Amino acid sequence: MFAGRAERYSRQATLPQIGWRGQERLAAAAVVVVGCGGLGTVAAGLLARAGVGRLRLVDSDHVELVNLAGQVLFDEEDAQAGRPKALAAAERLRAANPTICVEPVVARLTSTNADRLLRDAHLVLDGTDNDATRHLINRICVKRGIPWVFAAVMESYGLTMNIVPGETPCFACIFGNPGRATSGQRQEKGLLPAITHIVASLQVGQAIRLLLEDDSYSRGLLYIDAWEPVLERLVVKGSRTECRICGACTATTANPVNEKGARPLRPSPEPASAGAPNLFGQMR
Repeated sequence: MFAGRAERYSRQATLPQIGWRGQERLAAAAVVVVGCGGLGTVAAGLLARAGVGRLRLVDSDHVELVNLAGQVLFDEEDAQAGRPKALAAAERLRAANPTICVEPVVARLTSTNADRLLRDAHLVLDGTDNDATRHLINRICVKRGIPWVFAAVMESYGLTMNIVPGETPCFACIFGNPGRATSGQRQEKGLLPAITHIVASLQVGQAIRLLLEDDSYSRGLLYIDAWEPVLERLVVKGSRTECRICGACTATTANPVNEKGARPLRPSPEPASAGAPNLFGQMR
């Protein structure tokens, strides 16, 4: 199966955590990346170069000049032409690795098409910029038993977490009722491009572990600050409240704590520092 491809994947496949058997599993895997922005383009590029056999890219937006600072699969010509992000990204990924299948879908993920677009995936990666879409991904993945990796960034901060139905809390367990989510207009904030690379790289590292069915994957929420820099793993504490989405007695928004039992996951209405952003509102 890997005749002619051994050199391409040799550095990765010689890792004891992966091996050639693991590389074969990646070649047989199907991953959906929802969103081709800063997170999605970095994550899709890493997955393609890692040899994940089938990638589906879902995004309805078109490339603009403002995207070029942090969205690594696009160039000046894409922005001038206003090309659909999914099509431009797919073209770059095929050029980087012609041995894989890349399917662009120029559409927004909605309640009408989400089940069709996600149901045949082995894994879903979150490259979105709003909680309404994340709640939709969560609902379909819980229903279908598909693991997915949440990620979000804002300013110089970011979050990522593995969500495995039946094994971990789901997105609604931690971030609350999907009825409160919105995909409408929101105020744009600044963004350090480096944070998208860091968070997306952590996202893909965990995605590969999940695709290889490595049971030692992280079960915590990773918090990253690329400016300080800081990396913390926050552990979700149990709750007696049953989640409306996954039906598991797991976590609620009131109870997540870090491993040392320190800062609550959600900040209080009055932040400790006037300059501290609210990381748990609408992130990119």
